[in-house]
Amino acid sequence: PEGACVVVTLDCDSLDPSIMPGVAARTPGGLTYTQAIDLIAGLGKRAKIAGFNLVEFYPPADIDGLSALTASRLVVNAIGAIVRQPRLEG
Repeated sequence: PEGACVVVTLDCDSLDPSIMPGVAARTPGGLTYTQAIDLIAGLGKRAKIAGFNLVEFYPPADIDGLSALTASRLVVNAIGAIVRQPRLEG
């Protein structure tokens, strides 16, 4: 609902392997990077993000650090969405 406090959990398995190969269960046709950051930004405008976590990142399956880079960029975008929110009262 509009204005609700939410905790966002983004499962790395839901992202396309072209941007997140470092997972246990790759999902061709998963979310693109742009779709993921749009989702985070849109949620930040509609609800109060109280927490964010990124799950199912599996470094041994990463290719050339691509997943680590994608994960870090998603976390930075989540922090940005949180910082841009109005402050919670109380």
